Amino acid sequence: MTDVTKPARIGPWMAILLMMAVFAALEVVLPMARAAITPHLTLKTARDTVALRAASSIALDWIMFGAVWIFLRLRGQTLKSIGWRLPASIWGWLLAIAVAVLYAGFTAMGPIMKGQPILTDWSLFRIATALGIGITAGICEETVFRGFVMSQARDGGVHWIVQVILSALLFGLAHVGWGGLTGHFQMAQMIGAMAATSILGLMLAFAYLLSGRSLTPVIFAHGAIDAVIEPWLLLFSVSGAHF
Repeated sequence: MTDVTKPARIGPWMAILLMMAVFAALEVVLPMARAAITPHLTLKTARDTVALRAASSIALDWIMFGAVWIFLRLRGQTLKSIGWRLPASIWGWLLAIAVAVLYAGFTAMGPIMKGQPILTDWSLFRIATALGIGITAGICEETVFRGFVMSQARDGGVHWIVQVILSALLFGLAHVGWGGLTGHFQMAQMIGAMAATSILGLMLAFAYLLSGRSLTPVIFAHGAIDAVIEPWLLLFSVSGAHF
């Protein structure tokens, strides 16, 4: 059941293709803009570089959120059509919480065992980066990759299994750039980033469906995961440095 406000001016698959085109364009334009700005900034430490990359990532996510809102309007739909402000089942909440705990815990366990203060660093850098990335990723990426992609694929007539797989694959592809954060092409790191985020996307897609297609549980789960692990992942990917 979708919340349709006006007749659709584009089809569901066209909406997905437009979303992918906007994302691809941003992946080209934003790094170019960052490269043009960087020489005019004073980036003394790895944390300065991470802050710039985090700001770029946050900007990309919010632009994508705006693009999805426009495409929904062209579809005659609203954010509620894809799961905003919808009640969620208790089972959806339980799965989302389990995903957050298990994924964040598994990802953070290795660095913690090596003595990196992922859970004990309460510096302004860590708090600001965690909140900025966590809130943004939770809201924007779940709206795009779970709510929008899966709802449009459903409207396009495909089975829910295909919706889950498509959501996970696009989510993984969107994070393949992690392999180039050091400035050098690293195929193994790119494949690893895509695989890890595809698995997360798969689990969040199931939580979204189990929630009755409410975005609230997966937004909270995704936000919590990124708030815990993302600052460290960015810092390590940029320099390999400890917190």
